[in-house]
Amino acid sequence: MEQQPDIQELQEMLRVLAPDDGPFENGVFGKQTQKAVERFQRERGLRVTGAVDAETWNALQRAYENEMIDRQAAEPLEIILQPHQVLEKGCQNSNLYLVQAMIRALDNYIPDMPVVDVNGRLDGKTEKAIKWLQACCGLPQSGSVDKNTWRFLAHEYRSMVGDGTGTFPVRQHTPVQ
Repeated sequence: MEQQPDIQELQEMLRVLAPDDGPFENGVFGKQTQKAVERFQRERGLRVTGAVDAETWNALQRAYENEMIDRQAAEPLEIILQPHQVLEKGCQNSNLYLVQAMIRALDNYIPDMPVVDVNGRLDGKTEKAIKWLQACCGLPQSGSVDKNTWRFLAHEYRSMVGDGTGTFPVRQHTPVQ
């Protein structure tokens, strides 16, 4: 019997979405495949026919794509400052949103950390927090974000909050009073 690619594709999606319903007849729309389709239709509020009409096919594809996204690791984001870039008081820069968000997150782990607003501007509160961090790590207390300050901040964030991989020791979150 000739195997049809659409049935094989259907069965592959069902293997992912309903692994307990298999084993499926490889490339043949048999009883197991029909049962899995019926179950999928029932669970999704579709008309239960056991046949794969356009509505069922589209719902299967969407569910499969979402499941495959859920199974993949999150896309890492590596942000670095340009080689000689320095973010100084008064400047407005999209990277400052990240700096301020990391400082806000670290505030949950480090007592006495100065509070900042996340606004994308290196304002007085942000400058104070950066100077505080620079003092903690032995850097010159300029209040500006240079490559060394960025490196320290990124390292502290990963070591305390984590990077999503589970490879960094994440410190216990201390609730802010």
